[in-house]
Amino acid sequence: MPGFVSEERLAYGPWQAFERMVARLVKHAGFKDVALVGGAGDHGADVVGVSGGKRWVLQAKFRSNGGVDDNGAREAVWALGKYEAQIAIVASNQDFYPNAYKFLAAQKDAGVDVRAWNGGHLLQYYDKLPSASLDHKTPREYQAEAIDAVEAHRGQGKQRALVLMATGLGKSLVANQLIANEFNRNPEQEVLVLAHMTDLVRQLEFSSWSQLPKECATHLWTDGERPAHPGGVVFATWQSLNAAIERGDELSERFGLVIVDEAHHAPSDSFSNLIDHLDPNFLVGLTATPWRGDDRDVTDLFGEPAYTMDIVDGMQQGYLAEVDYRMLTDGIDWDEIARASINGLTIKDLNQRLLVPERDLAMVQAICSKMNQMDGPRALAFCRSIDHAERLRPLFAAEGVKAALMHSGLPREQRFKNLSAFRMGEIDMLISIEMLNEGIDVPDVNLVAFMRVTHSRRIFLQQLGRGLRVSTKKDKVLVLDFVADIRRVAAGLSLNQSAEENAAGVEVVRYRDGAIVKFENDQPAAFFRKYLADVANIEDSDEGARLRFPGGEAF
Repeated sequence: MPGFVSEERLAYGPWQAFERMVARLVKHAGFKDVALVGGAGDHGADVVGVSGGKRWVLQAKFRSNGGVDDNGAREAVWALGKYEAQIAIVASNQDFYPNAYKFLAAQKDAGVDVRAWNGGHLLQYYDKLPSASLDHKTPREYQAEAIDAVEAHRGQGKQRALVLMATGLGKSLVANQLIANEFNRNPEQEVLVLAHMTDLVRQLEFSSWSQLPKECATHLWTDGERPAHPGGVVFATWQSLNAAIERGDELSERFGLVIVDEAHHAPSDSFSNLIDHLDPNFLVGLTATPWRGDDRDVTDLFGEPAYTMDIVDGMQQGYLAEVDYRMLTDGIDWDEIARASINGLTIKDLNQRLLVPERDLAMVQAICSKMNQMDGPRALAFCRSIDHAERLRPLFAAEGVKAALMHSGLPREQRFKNLSAFRMGEIDMLISIEMLNEGIDVPDVNLVAFMRVTHSRRIFLQQLGRGLRVSTKKDKVLVLDFVADIRRVAAGLSLNQSAEENAAGVEVVRYRDGAIVKFENDQPAAFFRKYLADVANIEDSDEGARLRFPGGEAF
């Protein structure tokens, strides 16, 4: 069984997999903030990372035949300046031509640290690494319970299991440990991980690298790419596999273990037919949001949950950081909301008329005031749009806060520099829209600010989860939520209601009175108790919905 760096990978690629191999190699060796940045406008870098307090850029050159000339080395040097990095690597599955080595020697004489890694060097580097990644994480107690619960289902002869685990609690680690267990039992048996979107498939493969032994190769099967050689773990979209089966590929019984992420997308006819064709020995579904918009139930495909932990369970039991959550609603006239609702206004109408936007400067000053009271503030600020983020940054700068932006409109090298500078303590705050929702681990964050963001239950929990990572460098996380949507208030009250219910009969909980989210006064809770039939109903409603009052009527 070839490992993730192997003669097979060096010979067959494809080039996309070779780039990812280089990224996994440095991540396995303990590099931080490793990111794949290759593509149009990559400025000579395919992979970036931080090691020893220095930024590294790596250019991957896959060649079916022939070597790499000095142009490849020049691209790596060019990337040094664009990414403000100190060390550049040009890596190839083949060797380098003499003019490339001559150029590298001249750069060394000039004090520029640029290095060449050919196929032989990559294999030697790989051979020296331990089997376990230096970034490997030991499952926490509740994650181990989830893993054991799934393995117990399998040991009892069952053929499927479902894990419900809230965002921020690390369900990907659970999935990856299940893969590692399968690989240890049977290294020759391939594993399949399915998701509904290519971007998610890529994230899942990336997250697996730290938990899998180096002997376990990974592959993508999506977006025109498919495994170049057998063995290890295949990460795929179910659409890609369905297309392959329609073309005549025989995949039945190829994968002993099949894991489905975001499993609430699975109970469709086409997905169920795919699972029937694959006929795995064991099927696992994982999701943070088990509910669907239709009448289908995720348990129809995966069975009743083997393990469940929602975000409130995680907070109550101390698996997520202690939170001081302030929901700022003092500008809301709750009596006027009741009157306006009876007039038939939608949620969007109510938000526009009654939740008057806080002035940006007032929000910035309130946040900076809290930061000034903290020892070593590490802040994330989420806002509405790129324009909003661009407006906020100079306001924070004027208050003495070193802030940087993270949004899709920035060049990739700038996003990398900003994130690594934040991780290394060179800046105090990242201002983002949705780029930090998932896939980026910043556990030292001790302040999260929601600056009049648009409400989405899923995104709300993802963004909140960015600050709830446990770290020895913080005692708790302060959350300042400048409310711009009545559904946000419902979400806060829903968290409190769940926390109060979960505290009943339990000896040790963090929020015994249910007060995870704190309000300036009792008006929000009083309004929902008096007027709304179901807090969760409005929390999950779209902007066109009208408030539903006791008795079931909507006005």
